[in-house]
Amino acid sequence: MIDTKVFKNVMARIPTAVAVITSRSDSGFHGVTVSSFGSLSLDPPLAYVSILKEINSHDRLLNADGFVINVLAREHTFFAEQFSGQTPLADPDFGGVPHKIGQMGLPLIDGCVSWIECRHWEQHAAGDHTLFIGEIVNIQAGESDDPLVYFDREFLELSW
Repeated sequence: MIDTKVFKNVMARIPTAVAVITSRSDSGFHGVTVSSFGSLSLDPPLAYVSILKEINSHDRLLNADGFVINVLAREHTFFAEQFSGQTPLADPDFGGVPHKIGQMGLPLIDGCVSWIECRHWEQHAAGDHTLFIGEIVNIQAGESDDPLVYFDREFLELSW
């Protein structure tokens, strides 16, 4: 059996990009901060995001038609904290979050490194998480080349 504390400590030492996953439900727009996401397939173009089953955003994604992976830039630390519940959440209209509406009618947060718009493809139970797989319907690179990085439970910047 793997020791839970050791597992968490080792996984925390894997540097990852940070994203806010945006979606929509009957109550409006939603967002959640993640560090477990990525590309899955080129043909067809697929991306995935892993969401803890016990958080509210999980059930919202279960019922969503799609989602956007907003890959955050370094200056987006506030949004990473906001959508992880460390600061007050955004309102259902995303009034305090600078954004535009993407091809699927979902928020694309301004200034991101990239945006990956996905139509719900399928989902798979994976222990205490669900892997949400989306078919990529639109993908864009932003102007920022300075991603927000999460390492050892801290937001960091890359050294150039």
